[in-house]
Amino acid sequence: MPYIYLVLATFFLSFSSISASFYNRKNEGKRDITPLYNLLQLSAVFILWLFKFILNPEFDLAVLPYSALFALGYTAAMMSIVSVYREGPIMLSSLIMQLSMISTTVWGFFFWNSPVTPVVISGLVLVVLSLWLCLYTGKGKEQGKKFSVKWLCFIAVYFVGNSVCSITQRTQQLDFNSSYGDFLMATATAVGFIVCLLLYLRSDKSDSKEILKKTGYFPFISGALNFALNLIIIILASTSLSPSLIYPVLAVGSLAITTVFSVFIFKEKMFWWQWIGVSLGAVAIALLSI
Repeated sequence: MPYIYLVLATFFLSFSSISASFYNRKNEGKRDITPLYNLLQLSAVFILWLFKFILNPEFDLAVLPYSALFALGYTAAMMSIVSVYREGPIMLSSLIMQLSMISTTVWGFFFWNSPVTPVVISGLVLVVLSLWLCLYTGKGKEQGKKFSVKWLCFIAVYFVGNSVCSITQRTQQLDFNSSYGDFLMATATAVGFIVCLLLYLRSDKSDSKEILKKTGYFPFISGALNFALNLIIIILASTSLSPSLIYPVLAVGSLAITTVFSVFIFKEKMFWWQWIGVSLGAVAIALLSI
């Protein structure tokens, strides 16, 4: 059953990139599209976690510091996704986003007593090589935007924020014997919702009605799947699966799905070495499963 959860989480994670890309393309030229996306997405996430907590109202005030740290990373990561894809190349952005998942595996080696074996190290090396091959477009063949200082800032915020989320979430579950996950997420997403609401109220809302009517379902669906993703990760934290398996699978698996999706939906060209990268990713997952 844990492996089924992991497969589902991989699909849910990949939709974040797909949703943000669709949303940007369909709203190109409109004003302040990011604050509305963030608000709608966080609204869905918060409502679902609040409902989940009401069904299981167990709490411990000692969890609040974890909630605060998670809220900081979660809000930063969620708010930067649309801006990352708007300001820079999609391929390179996806690479750095997925590498943020690998940082959690490295953290596990030092603080969670995750086993470090030659097989695991080989798998991690193949993960990095797979990501690079999947997203390398060759000299002079880069499509889309060149990266800028603004993009660099947004991607750095996402990288740090997502790493903080994953590490804090698993640490809280380990420290509290897999309890109070609903309380952690409900309080953390409440903070994120309030921040996004305040930022939206200060934004230019002149195009909001049209955006909401035509593409409002993208952030809502993304928020619902993000809820399911984090719920599954909390469940997986209480299983025997090692972080050295969970996070690389999420990284490579979601990247492979996004890459294949781009070929058929966005009609983006996929080079021969990118297919090799997907194959190496499958080998890496197999090694990390041993």
